[in-house]
Amino acid sequence: MKKIILSAVAMLVLQHSILAQVWQVYTTQNSDISGNTVLALSSDARGSKWIGTSEGLCKLSGKTWTDYSMFNKKLKGQYVNCLTVDKNNMLWIGTDDYGVISFDGSQWKEHAAETKRLNMRYIRDIAIDAKGDKWIGVTLGGLVHFDGRDWKKYTAKDSKLLSDFILCVVVDHNGLKWIGTNEGVSVFDGKTWSNYTTRNSVLPDVIVPAIVVDKNNVKWIGTQKGLCSYHNGVWNAYTPANSPLPSEQINDLALDKEGVLWITTNSGIVAFNGKDWIVYNTKNSGLPAVEVQNISIDRDNNKWMGTNFYGLVCFSGFTVMGKVTDEKGNPMPNTQIQVGKEMATTNEQGIYRVDVANGTNLEIKPASDGYSAEPPSRSIIKINKMELTNDFVLKREVLTAADGKGPGKVTITPYLEQGYITISFDGTEAEVEIKSNTKVMRNIPNYKRGNKINISKFPRGSYKITVRTDKWEKTLTLNKKL
Repeated sequence: MKKIILSAVAMLVLQHSILAQVWQVYTTQNSDISGNTVLALSSDARGSKWIGTSEGLCKLSGKTWTDYSMFNKKLKGQYVNCLTVDKNNMLWIGTDDYGVISFDGSQWKEHAAETKRLNMRYIRDIAIDAKGDKWIGVTLGGLVHFDGRDWKKYTAKDSKLLSDFILCVVVDHNGLKWIGTNEGVSVFDGKTWSNYTTRNSVLPDVIVPAIVVDKNNVKWIGTQKGLCSYHNGVWNAYTPANSPLPSEQINDLALDKEGVLWITTNSGIVAFNGKDWIVYNTKNSGLPAVEVQNISIDRDNNKWMGTNFYGLVCFSGFTVMGKVTDEKGNPMPNTQIQVGKEMATTNEQGIYRVDVANGTNLEIKPASDGYSAEPPSRSIIKINKMELTNDFVLKREVLTAADGKGPGKVTITPYLEQGYITISFDGTEAEVEIKSNTKVMRNIPNYKRGNKINISKFPRGSYKITVRTDKWEKTLTLNKKL
């Protein structure tokens, strides 16, 4: 399948009722979330969602909200910048004013002495390695390592760390720490450092807010001017100039259970499976705003996204999509597709798209008069992932009369959208009669083979078309649906 580019103008605008099934927005007006600016997201082993906002920390467990500012007064009105859950289900909280706070569900530990000694007030990110060690990115404070007992700090002054302005931290499958800064990417193996900037790599920009590592140990790096990947010395860069990315500004990255990369930007979110791209914005999804700051994916593969001022967004469904072409491979725009109980319309690239609930059973079938589809339909049972290649090839319906009784073969080709038909047959001229159930609609005594016959003003219905020569006569039925 060719690379999919979905523009805001050409995209199908789904009905609000369908969007509401798979897109949910939580704000202070319709829920007990602690604030409408969401700064951090994480899920624990029990499936609960932890949400850090500009007003503190809260949790969503099922349908129940808990505001933890009630239990820890230091969180009230506090910017909660990052959240990470370790293998023991301990929540690690990064704040603006109180550094790192850990919470086991009942007991709080504030690490106040270490926060003061290491100047760890403004925590930006916390990564946990295979041993359970914490690697803490501090805004204007460098990188801090905590092994459960001892704390050690690395800065640009006493190490080869590019900058003390840390934006993100992630640990890859080899235990290497990848640190995004405002001057590029630093990589640390515990002893030695290596650095990547725009001078020695294809990084689109040195400001790196997000890094994620996929199952193949590929590093996906988000910058202020685009996205890039790195694996075994090979770099690839993606920008709005060479891909469907709607914005240069990459805010956050996450990988779902199928390995699809989810990208939040200032102009919507993007799903990328390495080949196909899907862009979600306010016109084709339930997003309340195009600027999306962060994203976390839970154990059920639901996507949780944080916005500035517009609350928390959950996308709990999956996207079904495909391309419709003619026999020559040309895209078929404005083609109606029945997707379950809903109708979708292809865009200028022949792409149709609909978001459906998890576990949905549906049949997909083109509903274009005058064409037959190959395959005639597609069925999906219990959708549990993105379905991106439900493609169809449309062929013009051809009515043929060749029953073997005497000579003559007649082929009628309908062009119903344009409002005419053409007829071909053995010979150059014939009489053509078109009848409805009640009367003769048209009689052409000397029809020239291949000429257009205008039927645009004929009412919808079934018509008998008879073609006669002095040697044979053939009758076909045409069903006019337009």
